[in-house]
Amino acid sequence: MPFHLLFPLFSSVVFVLGMVLGKRAISAGASPWTNTFLANVWLAVIWATIGVCRGEWLPAQAWWQAALVGLAFVGGQMFSFLAFQHGDVSVATPIFGTKVVIVALLLSVVGDEPVGTRVWIGAILASLGVAVMQRGSAAAPSRPGGALTPSSSEDAASIVSRRNGWRAIATIGLALLSATSLSLFDVGVQRWARHWGANAFLPATFMAGGLLSCVFLPWCDRPGRVRSLGVTRPLTVGTFLIALQALSMSYSLGNYGDATRINIVYALRGLWAVGLAWFLARALGTSEAHLPARVLAWRLAGAILLTASVVIAL
Repeated sequence: MPFHLLFPLFSSVVFVLGMVLGKRAISAGASPWTNTFLANVWLAVIWATIGVCRGEWLPAQAWWQAALVGLAFVGGQMFSFLAFQHGDVSVATPIFGTKVVIVALLLSVVGDEPVGTRVWIGAILASLGVAVMQRGSAAAPSRPGGALTPSSSEDAASIVSRRNGWRAIATIGLALLSATSLSLFDVGVQRWARHWGANAFLPATFMAGGLLSCVFLPWCDRPGRVRSLGVTRPLTVGTFLIALQALSMSYSLGNYGDATRINIVYALRGLWAVGLAWFLARALGTSEAHLPARVLAWRLAGAILLTASVVIAL
């Protein structure tokens, strides 16, 4: 494996850890906007510090590019946390694997180098894995949130199935929006960060993202509410881990390019999401701890397909 692909491998594991903690905070009543804002502020502070230490600054004529890429990243983060508000980590995370196909398509249109046959096969196989992992999601037990009141024409089972079906649709739709936004971010970083220099472009990008995230402040939880919910630690640690994995991904994209293969390796987070999210959910007491075995089996089968896509593409 090329050295630069170790960065997305690291990010794929840290992403799941961060999102499980974020899901824990959201399940306890924290706002997804708080997660989005804090994660982006972490990144802005880290990259601003790197920029000051390196002393490399982006020319003024390139700031609009940094702002545009930063906006795509903020949108991706926002849709990610909204997806986790509606669905499980082990459902939403594999959907993010569609980034592989979206990035490959974008690079084939605007990229400077063609996308190889093996990469396309890997991308298609990764998408098939995502589809397989969703089979049976509607059969998962309904999460707490209101007693069932079946009418004379419908029983409790149909209500549960329909409720879970709509949650799955919302989760998939939001995850696809996140994947599209973050794909635009990846392609923008690969093109412009390599042109202007990653050490100059990335600090400007994430500082712009931090400023843009301030629009979420009216919907963020105040410190007192966070303490009253008892989610200070999972919220702080979770958002820092999300920022850390984004730091690793943006560094690899900005310095090495190769966005398609980087995203195929990053798609392994779907594999970790099945087992690791289930294990941590049992420790944290979130809803994924009670998933039926057959739902986990379908998600695991899809995760195996995702792993095979990485082997083929590399």
